[in-house]
Amino acid sequence: MERDPLRLAWKTSPARHLLGFCLLTLAGFLLLIGLDLVRIVVARATGAPGASAAANTFLRIVITPPESIWVHPIVLFSGFELAPHTFAIATIGGLLVVPLLIALTLTVLDWLIVSIGAGVLAHIRTRILEAVVKASPSAQDDASTATSLAGDALARESSILGAALLIPMQLGGMIGLAFAYVLVTDWRLGATLAVVLAIGAMLNGRRLVLRFEAIRARHREGQDVDAAFGDLRHRVPAVRAHGTGPFERDRTRQALVRSHRLVEAREKRVALADAIAAAALMIAPLSVLAVGVWFADVRPLSAGSVAASILAGSLAAFGIRELVQWHRFEARARFLLSDIGQSLTGLQPRDRRQAGAHLPQSGALVAEGVSAYDRASGARVTGVTMTLGFPAHVALIGDGDAGPRVFAALVGGLLPPSTGRLTYGGIDLAGADPAERAHRIAVAGETVLIPGTLRDNLVYGSADGADDIDTRLSEAIAVTGLDRLTHARGLSGTLNPKREPEIAAAIVESRRAVQAALAREGLDRFVDPFHAESYNRYATIGENLLFGKPIGDTFREDRLSGHPFVRAILEADDLTKPLERIGLSIATSMIEIFAEIPDGHPLFERFSFFSAADRTYFEDLVERRSEKRRGVQTSRDQERLIGLALRYNENQHRLGLLDDTMQNRILAARDDFTRMLPVSLKPSIEFYDENRFCAAASVQDNVLFGRIASDQAGAPQAVQASIRQVLTERGLDAEVSRIGLDTPIDIQGNDLTLSEIAAIDLVRCLVRRPSILVVQRALDGLPGPAADRLVANLRRALVGRGLVLVTSEISPAMDQPPFDAVIRFERGEPVMENRVRQPEALSA
Repeated sequence: MERDPLRLAWKTSPARHLLGFCLLTLAGFLLLIGLDLVRIVVARATGAPGASAAANTFLRIVITPPESIWVHPIVLFSGFELAPHTFAIATIGGLLVVPLLIALTLTVLDWLIVSIGAGVLAHIRTRILEAVVKASPSAQDDASTATSLAGDALARESSILGAALLIPMQLGGMIGLAFAYVLVTDWRLGATLAVVLAIGAMLNGRRLVLRFEAIRARHREGQDVDAAFGDLRHRVPAVRAHGTGPFERDRTRQALVRSHRLVEAREKRVALADAIAAAALMIAPLSVLAVGVWFADVRPLSAGSVAASILAGSLAAFGIRELVQWHRFEARARFLLSDIGQSLTGLQPRDRRQAGAHLPQSGALVAEGVSAYDRASGARVTGVTMTLGFPAHVALIGDGDAGPRVFAALVGGLLPPSTGRLTYGGIDLAGADPAERAHRIAVAGETVLIPGTLRDNLVYGSADGADDIDTRLSEAIAVTGLDRLTHARGLSGTLNPKREPEIAAAIVESRRAVQAALAREGLDRFVDPFHAESYNRYATIGENLLFGKPIGDTFREDRLSGHPFVRAILEADDLTKPLERIGLSIATSMIEIFAEIPDGHPLFERFSFFSAADRTYFEDLVERRSEKRRGVQTSRDQERLIGLALRYNENQHRLGLLDDTMQNRILAARDDFTRMLPVSLKPSIEFYDENRFCAAASVQDNVLFGRIASDQAGAPQAVQASIRQVLTERGLDAEVSRIGLDTPIDIQGNDLTLSEIAAIDLVRCLVRRPSILVVQRALDGLPGPAADRLVANLRRALVGRGLVLVTSEISPAMDQPPFDAVIRFERGEPVMENRVRQPEALSA
C-alpha cells in the first residue's frame, strides 16, 4: 500500500485533484485582483497622483526593475481603460466582491477535499478489509493491529489524507503569489520579504522541533514520577517500621524537582522560540513598509502600492506559519500510513504456491511431517504423516479430543501448519483460496453468531440467492435435528394477519383439530384454554386481568401497574391493597431466596422478579415495611409492589399467594376492564377471541387458544409434537418453520442451548454441500442417543462425500457402516487403526 499521503491522495482521485488545481488557479487570480484593487483604492483615497494614461486603468501590471538594469518600468499588462465613474464603481465594488468570490471558491475546494478524503479513507479501509478477510490464521495479531488502526486513528487523519496535496498547493500558491506581487511592485521590497520569510520559516520549523522535544521531556517526567512514587510505595512498610517519613519525603521531593527541571528548561526554550518566530512573521509586512519608506527618496512608491505590498507580506507570513504546521500533520499521517502498511505486509500470505489452482471434488489428503499448535487450547499435534483417500468417512479420537481437534482444525483451515505440508488432490492447502477452501472442505467448529434472524445465521457463508437455497436449508435442518428448534421458535413467533390472511385463517381453523388431537391423545390436561369466564392457571395475574395482548407500550407488562386506567380499575374492585401485599410477599421471598447469590449470577437474572439494579431498592423497601415506620409508604413503593404481583403465576412460582377467591376478584376486574375501556385505549390491546386470530399473541397461543402447563414435566414437548402433526397434515408446518427462521437471534446465544448453537455451524456447512465436512464440535454436550442419531444422519447425508468426525469415542451405532479410517491420537501423534474398508494409509 502507498505510504506517502501525497501520492496516495493523487492516485485515489486524480480527476478531483485536477479540478482542485483549477479552483486554486481561480482563487490565485482573484487574490491578485484583490491586491491590485487595494493598491488602486488606497491610491485614490490618499489622492496620489498618477499618469494620465494609467489613472483610470483597471488591473494594470507593471514591474519596477533595478535602475542599473532598466531605467523605465516594464508594463506586463496594460489593463482596461475605464471611464472615471465606471472605474470608481469597478474598484470599490470589486474590493467587496473579490473576498466573497475567494471564500466561495475555497468552500467548493473544501467540499472537494472532503470527497477526496472519503475516497482515500474508503480505499485504505477496503485494503485492510480485503487483507483481514484473506489473512491466514497465523496472522491474527497483524489483523488486530490493522483493524485497530482502521478505526479512531485513521478517522482522525481522514481530513489530512484528503487535503494532503491540495492544502500545501493552496498555502504554497498563496505565498508564491503574494511574494510575486511584492516583487513586481518593487524588487527591493520583494528581496526584503524573501529574506524575512526565509528566516521566519526556519524559526517556525525550529519552534516545532522544540515543541516535540518538550513533549518527549514531559513523557520522561511522567515516567520518572511514576518510578519515584512506585519506589515510595515499595518503601512504605519500612517507613512505618523505622520512622523515616521525613527522609523519604525529602528524597521523593528532590527526585520530583529534578525530573521537572528538564521540562522547565524545554518549555522556556519553546516560549522563547514561539515569541521569536511570531515576531519574525510580524516583521515581514513591517519590513516591506520600512524598505518602502527607506527608498522613498530614491524611487518613491504610491501609498496604494505600499499598502498592497504590506497586505501581501502579511498573507505570505500567515502562509509560512500554516505551511510549517501542515508539515507536522503530514508527517503524522505518513507515520500512520507506514504502520498500516507494515500491518498489511504482515497479513500477506507468505506462501503463494499454486495460488491459482482449484481444489478438486475428490482426491487424497496427504500430510507430510505436519505439526501444529493451537494457542487457544494449548494442544498440539506433531509429526503427522499420512494419506487419506476421499471421499471417505474418518473418525478422529483420543487425547481427550485435544489432538483430534487440532488435526481437524488443520484440515479445515482454522490453523496453519507450523511445519510440514498438507495437500488435497495434489494442491497445497496453504496456497488455496480461503473462500474456495471453505466451500470445498467445510469445518463445523466454534460457532460465531451474527446479528439477524435464525435464517441469516444458518445460510451465513452460502449463496443465499441460489435457486435451491431453500431446499438445501431444509435438508440441512432435518439432518441436524434443528427442525424441532425452528418449529418451536415459529410457534413462539408472531404472524401479521394483514400480510398473510390465508395463513392466519388456516391457523384459526386448525384450533378445533388441535384440541381434538390433544383430547384423543390424552394431552388436553396439559392445556388450560382461554375463556372469558375462567382464570387461566398458566398465565400471570396481569395477563388474566387484560385477557389479551398489549399492542405497543401502553399496557406493556412493566408499565401496567402505573397506568392510570389500570389503577382506577384496581381501586374500584378493591384490589390495590391485596396486590400490594402479594407484591411485598414476593419481594420478601426473592430477597431471602437469593440472599447468597451475587448480582449478575445467571440464576438471579433468570428467576428473580426484579433486576440486580433494583435489588437494593426492594431490600430497603422490605426493611422499611417490616419496621412499620410512619410515612414509609409512598405511591412509588405501591406501584412497584403491584408490578411484582401482576407478574406472578401461582403454578410457575408456587409461593402460595393466590387462592380461588382472589382469582374470582381478578375475573371481576377483568370484566370491568373490558367493559369500561375508553375508545382511545382500545387500539392498545387486542383481546382474545375464539373465532379470530390475535396478531399480538404467539402462533402457539393462537393454535392452542390456551397455555401449556408449565408445571408438568414433558408437557411442552408432547403438546408441541401433537400441534406439529396437525399442522403438517394441514400443510402449515412449513409456514410455522418459516416464521421460526425469521425470528431474531441473540448473538450471545442466550436463547439457544449449546448443542443448538453447535448445530447452527453444522447447518452452515451442510448448506454449501462441501466435498469434505469436518465436524469438530457438533457432538459436544449431546447425550449418547442424540449423538448417535446425529452421526447417523450425517453419514446418510454424506454418502459419496467425505466426513471427518471428532468424537471422544465411537459407539456401535456410529460405526454402522464401519468408518473407512479411525485415527487415534496419543500424546499428539496419530495411530491408524486397521479397518475393513481402509484406504491407503500410512502413519508415522
